[in-house]
Amino acid sequence: MSLEFITIFLLTLLPIISSPGPANILYAASGSSFGVKKTIPFWLATNITSVFQALAIGFGLNFLMKSSPYILSIIHYAGVLFLVYLAIKFFNMSVDMQKDIKPLTFKDGVIVEALNAKYLLIPSVMFSQFYHPDEGYKQIFILTLFLVSTTLVSSMAWILGGNTLSSFVSDDKMQKYQGMFFGSLLLVTALWLGLN
Repeated sequence: MSLEFITIFLLTLLPIISSPGPANILYAASGSSFGVKKTIPFWLATNITSVFQALAIGFGLNFLMKSSPYILSIIHYAGVLFLVYLAIKFFNMSVDMQKDIKPLTFKDGVIVEALNAKYLLIPSVMFSQFYHPDEGYKQIFILTLFLVSTTLVSSMAWILGGNTLSSFVSDDKMQKYQGMFFGSLLLVTALWLGLN
């Protein structure tokens, strides 16, 4: 892979990968609320799950979804409902400031990523733009590696950004507003995704 390829790859996919979406908002919210270390299991789970999603699309899930569009609709609306659930979790944190509210887990990360219909668009765009069947299956693995490397860095930037935000909002009152803010962002994202 040449430097030109890597540059075009990043210019094409980085805006989609780093744009605000369900997982990125959750990275920032978790980094802000629980810190980087406690967000790592969630971060790892979403990125490990994204490897399987990208490979599945590369090896034909995209064809299956096009032939059975209801599969994507089911994933889409299940993801919207899970985002509403997570938004409520952040609202509860802002109202109660309970100390027993736990960080997002590895399991939460798998669920979020598996139901993240926005993410399914990314490998679909990637393979449609960069995959050449004559180069064989090896290219599917290489492109997936590039994609996951990019998402690992981008998602960590969201976590670090959220964690940096927490240093400005360290008192209880500001943390309540922060919970309301991230809960609202998730709810707006869920409503927007539900209507589109």
